[in-house]
Amino acid sequence: MEFVSRDKCIAHYHEQFPHLPRFMVEMALDYDLANGGQTQEKPKTGAQKRKAKRIKQLQGERETSEVKQLIEASKKQPIAIEIDSAKVIPQGEYQPAPMMKGCIAVDGAEVVKSKLVDSIDSYEVIENDDD
Repeated sequence: MEFVSRDKCIAHYHEQFPHLPRFMVEMALDYDLANGGQTQEKPKTGAQKRKAKRIKQLQGERETSEVKQLIEASKKQPIAIEIDSAKVIPQGEYQPAPMMKGCIAVDGAEVVKSKLVDSIDSYEVIENDDD
């Protein structure tokens, strides 16, 4: 069965089993959902299972031990290393991104009244016509 919400589901089964406390119905629902209760996915056919297995074998296992050793070595002796797209550098070499002039407007009226706007050369007021 499909229910609109979790509460509706619990209420339905609580009516079916009035002798059980509500928390037990909730626990049973949580257990069922955690262990793959009814899902909307169709079971894979044999051909799909074989194809997925073949693709997994072609990809092979990802070698992470070498990466872990490299990270451990860089912790002992601070050196800059690159892993995939991330660059790990010692703390002393970190330079924060440059600060740019401007502001983030949370409330447009407050920003217009604030002194921050006075330092900005020009700004544009955009009105919303959704009324």
